[in-house]
Amino acid sequence: MSKFDVADGVKNKIAMQKPFTEMKIVSAPYSVMEGTPVENQTFLSLSWVYGDKTDPAQSMALDILTDVLVDQESAPIRTALQEAGIGRDVYAYNSSDNQNTFGITVKNANSEDRDKFKEIVFNTLKEQSEKGIDKDAVDAYINRLEFNMREGNSSQKGLMYSLGSFSDWMFTNNPFVGLEWEKTLAEVRKRIGENYLEQLIKDALLNNNHALLLSLEPKPGLEKEIMAKTAEKLAEYKKSLTEEQLDALVKETTELVEYQQREDTPEALATIPKLERSDLNPEVDWYEITKKEVAGTDILHYDDFTNGVVYANLMFDLKVLPKELIPYASFMTSLLGKMDTENFKFGDLEKEIRKNTGTFYSNLDAWKENNDDAKLLTKFTLVSKVLPEKTDKMFDLMNEVLFKTKFEDTDRLKVILTRLQSRLESNVKNNGMNYTFTRTFSYFSNNGMFNELTNGFEYYWFVNNLLADFDKNSDEIISNIKKTAELLFNKNNLITGTTCSNKDYNSFKNAYTTFVGTLPATEVKAQDWNFVLKNKNEGFMSATKVQYVVKAYDFKKLGYEWDGKMSVMNSILSNDYLHNQIRVIGGAYGGFSGVRNDGIMYFGSYRDPNLKETLENYDGSPEFISNFEADDEKMLGYIIGVIAQLDSPRTASQKGEIAYARYFRKYTKDMMISNRKGVLSATVEDIKGMSGMIKAVLEQNVHCVYGNKEKVTENKSLFGKILPLNKDI
Repeated sequence: MSKFDVADGVKNKIAMQKPFTEMKIVSAPYSVMEGTPVENQTFLSLSWVYGDKTDPAQSMALDILTDVLVDQESAPIRTALQEAGIGRDVYAYNSSDNQNTFGITVKNANSEDRDKFKEIVFNTLKEQSEKGIDKDAVDAYINRLEFNMREGNSSQKGLMYSLGSFSDWMFTNNPFVGLEWEKTLAEVRKRIGENYLEQLIKDALLNNNHALLLSLEPKPGLEKEIMAKTAEKLAEYKKSLTEEQLDALVKETTELVEYQQREDTPEALATIPKLERSDLNPEVDWYEITKKEVAGTDILHYDDFTNGVVYANLMFDLKVLPKELIPYASFMTSLLGKMDTENFKFGDLEKEIRKNTGTFYSNLDAWKENNDDAKLLTKFTLVSKVLPEKTDKMFDLMNEVLFKTKFEDTDRLKVILTRLQSRLESNVKNNGMNYTFTRTFSYFSNNGMFNELTNGFEYYWFVNNLLADFDKNSDEIISNIKKTAELLFNKNNLITGTTCSNKDYNSFKNAYTTFVGTLPATEVKAQDWNFVLKNKNEGFMSATKVQYVVKAYDFKKLGYEWDGKMSVMNSILSNDYLHNQIRVIGGAYGGFSGVRNDGIMYFGSYRDPNLKETLENYDGSPEFISNFEADDEKMLGYIIGVIAQLDSPRTASQKGEIAYARYFRKYTKDMMISNRKGVLSATVEDIKGMSGMIKAVLEQNVHCVYGNKEKVTENKSLFGKILPLNKDI
């Protein structure tokens, strides 16, 4: 065994934490960038440890409490904190591993809110335990939970059930506990009828000293202090070493790099079971869609066995909006179903939706017709799923949220906007890779710019500005929201997708026909958005220790065309060269590339300690590919890897979503067959011949970095502009 291999005998027994004699109160700092305002940036949390895995019904009951006490729109703790002006968002969780950990966290609060936060939570818990929990809220949660458990909408059910059983199995020594959800749910329902939830509040939360009140407070420059102390400590350690010890460290590091770069021996590789080329299926999985007309609108029907579930997508063309309203369409996805309507208060609406549907949400979709970036198709999509007997109710609810929402309720609108801003701020700080990719693609792609305006930094800044000026500009904001809704939600602007069996289609059709008859049908006109695309090469500064480094371009703009062989090339480049150079040797969590049939090729790193070195490694890709060599057996391995991705299992609903996308993209079965033939026929010479295309993409010098302030500033010559995550700072 090499000294770099992992030894056997790792123990996995987790001891129970001993109960506290009294609640612990802790304050701790977290790092923010120097110059960042610290007001409204404190996290407040109350958490309790109660019970363990041996009582799965208790764990499920605690899950119910997180939802009905905190997470639902009109949940009592959420409402009480909002009325007190504490924080901008609140959420609860129950982590039921060895022991149950129930927690309530408020974001964007202040340290002086801590005691008031605790007081409000405990007062509300006491009130709920005495007067009783809202039974409709409990029923709504349980109905949605049961729907999703019965549906089991996973393409890998065996793996899903296996993973779901591990935690219970580990701590109960019973592999079936996690699978017997019906038994657990029946026990929960029985206990609820005996005021179990109210008593659980008293036992687990109100009268339980095994609890923590935490205040996590921002400290500008903390990361810089930590790095300076670490550097000082390392320097002192280095001074303490003899020349012999330093030489030994250098030698060990050299040996480690050699070990990391060393390929497995032919003997070791021969022990791995392998497929033969003849084992690869030359046929493609094509999901046939049937286009129908119902009540003057187009229906895209994907027929498949769905276990009695009807899936519905109402897709409204976004191109009817002027460019300045594009971000408002994204904002609309956060409003529908969360505000009062003509017939429901927002809390009652949420319960009604949960009691009658398996899901209900809206999002934005974008496709390129014929993979042409100049032919961008964008949709506002309202998604739901129901049992066939509830399709009428589903469309009633769709009608309610689309046409009867009271957008003029400024108080409620501000609550939702405040929460959205908090969640976006958290996402920007914690999801640097996705924001960096979105920003990079916006430099050269219409699709990328659309995504940036609706889900990138630009959208985050848009929401920040809406909130900052809300009191002054609320009339204008409401007017723009209403204008967006009026332009979008129109019969002449609608195409609908449904995935269900032919047997259940009639239930869908009948309910849909009634729904469409209520829609406005005014003339619609497509707008020309005329996005201005420009390479900005920006560096975004954060309090993080690591970087996300992205470089990309559209090879079609350079005269190259897609070939299925490119997928094999990318597998080689990503899994061999970039993985080794950026992750194994460079120390990043991940280094990879991607190539898409719409023309985009990209390079990315995840949680990367480097910046300039990573860009240099990207630029070394053409040479690696031009020198690539592999025998037939190794080449087959790369091909198998790509085919495995193409042939991944999918649920009926996933197949339907893919079928809709192919329809809008005008992606045909013949194109899919051609792509697969390219993959199966790829040769070493084909791969080597792509080095010129890779070189041309990299020479466009289009990159974006999200990373540590000092690291970004050190490399300022690489950027056209350096700016903080919140550009107003």
